[in-house]
Amino acid sequence: MGGHAAAKGGAHAPAVSTYDTRASSVVFAYRHGFSDAGSFNTFSYNANFTSTSGRLSAQFGIHYVNFLEQHADTRAHGVAGSGVAVLVFPVAGRFDDGVPKVAVATHLGGVPTAYISGDRNFLTVPFVLGFGVPLSPIKQLTFTPWYELAIATNVDTVVRPEGVTIDSSSVDIEIGPDGKPTGARLKPAAVQDALSKGVTVDFTVNVPMRAGLEAAIHVGKSADLNLYGMLSTLGGAFSGQSVKTVGASLVVRWDDIVPAVLPRPAVEEHESCETTERRFRACPNARFWLTPEQRGQAAPDVAPATTPPAAPAPAAPAAPGAAAPNTTPDPAPTPPGSSSFPAP
Repeated sequence: MGGHAAAKGGAHAPAVSTYDTRASSVVFAYRHGFSDAGSFNTFSYNANFTSTSGRLSAQFGIHYVNFLEQHADTRAHGVAGSGVAVLVFPVAGRFDDGVPKVAVATHLGGVPTAYISGDRNFLTVPFVLGFGVPLSPIKQLTFTPWYELAIATNVDTVVRPEGVTIDSSSVDIEIGPDGKPTGARLKPAAVQDALSKGVTVDFTVNVPMRAGLEAAIHVGKSADLNLYGMLSTLGGAFSGQSVKTVGASLVVRWDDIVPAVLPRPAVEEHESCETTERRFRACPNARFWLTPEQRGQAAPDVAPATTPPAAPAPAAPAAPGAAAPNTTPDPAPTPPGSSSFPAP
């Protein structure tokens, strides 16, 4: 295979399916890459799970990949698995549907990818680390320029039959009862020698890089249409052969947008009844609440009896022999020089 493009890092499947972390989703994607080294095709399925904060998305994907190198007769087919964490931190607020106006995103994870063909078996195990900047001029559209590097360990197994020669001393001829040869068998030493000459295993470590632009069209609260553009390299940094990739995907959210990214009125409007019930059940006074059935079975409240005012206590009778108290006012004193006898 001219150039040995598949033997270099950077041939792994895409890491990030979407930078929209508002809700859990599934993503169906197709990407096509073309370069002087050959053409790539990638079919991807991702299942993404969003945290309750709406900032973290755990993305797991399975990918079918193939590569047809220039001047090669066979196409290398492969499979890849990806596990990536995508974190998005809004820095300029959100729209009413939770789309961040400006955010800073980062992602990290692994995307092991294996290719198999008639004369080459190739495995690359990259640890990817990247960042992006989601920008939303309007809530229906988000542009995300991003950059990624990967520390890749590569194992390349190449079969070269032209380098294998077997002489007659390496073959045991089996003779039948009639004295005629019935078969031939290679000696164990000859097999080991053929494998050592015809199969080579190369181990390499390099740091391929990728940069791209993702455009997300928010069709509604349940689906997005993503468009991809990417420039990558086969080999370390940007010194290897360049690969240009374009693609598209359909993002389907299978869960509600998390309430944490919505304004308060929108939270109440989009929140499901089950979520509302769980939120109110978390109140400390929830243990005193009654269901409508329990409320209907409860006895009607009885009005509390009013206590009449206490009557004044009767006066205690006077003790026997005691003089009754004089309630008549004392007479006015007689002025000096006047007589108390009646006038004649």
